[in-house]
Amino acid sequence: MESKIDWKSLASTTLAQYNLSAPQVVFLGHSENVTFRVDTRNNQNLATSTENDEQGLFLLRIHYPIAKFRDRIWQQNAVIESELMWLTALHRDTDLVVPYPVQNLSGSFITSVPIDETSRMLNCTLLKWVDGSPLDTEPTAMQAREIGELMAQLHQHASLWELPSSFTRPKYDWEQLHASLMKLRSLIDAGTISLTDFAVLESVVQQISNVMTALEKTRANWGLIHADLNENNYIFYVGKARAIDFSCCGFGYYLYDIAHTLLHLFPENRRSFVRGYQSVCQLRDDYQSILEAFFLGAIINNFAFLASQPNEHNFLLETVPYISESFCSKYLRGKAFLFEL
Repeated sequence: MESKIDWKSLASTTLAQYNLSAPQVVFLGHSENVTFRVDTRNNQNLATSTENDEQGLFLLRIHYPIAKFRDRIWQQNAVIESELMWLTALHRDTDLVVPYPVQNLSGSFITSVPIDETSRMLNCTLLKWVDGSPLDTEPTAMQAREIGELMAQLHQHASLWELPSSFTRPKYDWEQLHASLMKLRSLIDAGTISLTDFAVLESVVQQISNVMTALEKTRANWGLIHADLNENNYIFYVGKARAIDFSCCGFGYYLYDIAHTLLHLFPENRRSFVRGYQSVCQLRDDYQSILEAFFLGAIINNFAFLASQPNEHNFLLETVPYISESFCSKYLRGKAFLFEL
């Protein structure tokens, strides 16, 4: 379906349902969603009534993922609305700068638009743009600490916020991880993953299951998480880290959220991240062993995402054996690895 859609035309159709004056759109990319930068700075903008109106920049998201295996639950109205509820609450309750939603002319945060002449509809959302710059290198120790503080502030809000009764987001739990493992099983016949490496991943997932079973789901360790706070989804503005792209947010262990971000940091910066996090929220004494389990769980989830994209199979062919030997085997032997240089 994707090749038949004129995304820019669809964006224009969507924006006509907002109170924006002559918006100019620039295509940004296609991953979890198709995204456009919307610029009204040279025009009168009546979309919102906040102190940031003069900025005149927005992010338009068309909720259609590039990964064909992506569960349709992520495109459901209630699931999208719940993400927007959290963004609204973060904007209202904290000093964090987040991409909060803008209502359309009907007073809704979700705009459904038809695809050409078919009966298929796609959900779209418009968010306020967040100023800042992505990093083009590995973060400094201070920047890694800032990212840790940012994540802790998100978790702090999630642990205190009373969820609306209609709130629903997917879970990053044992069932989700097992589903990721099953997606990787299909690559055995294709020769992308060996039986030996899959058996190692299977053993790791069983160990992670034991860790999850032992962790009680309390407000102190389980709640809403960003789930994708990597170098593409945090930016810096005047030295402060800001989180963007909450489209993968869901329920999970806070330590899983941390582990997912540590995937993208060098070991020394992982220490700085944790120090920053603990300056806001204290971690349990045995956090390192749990982080290592969830670190591997995050890798397996990422492998499952890549498994749906044939152009990534060569990467998996090379990377899975490395991960199996360098990390999984150490974990199964009880040898620490996460903060080792």
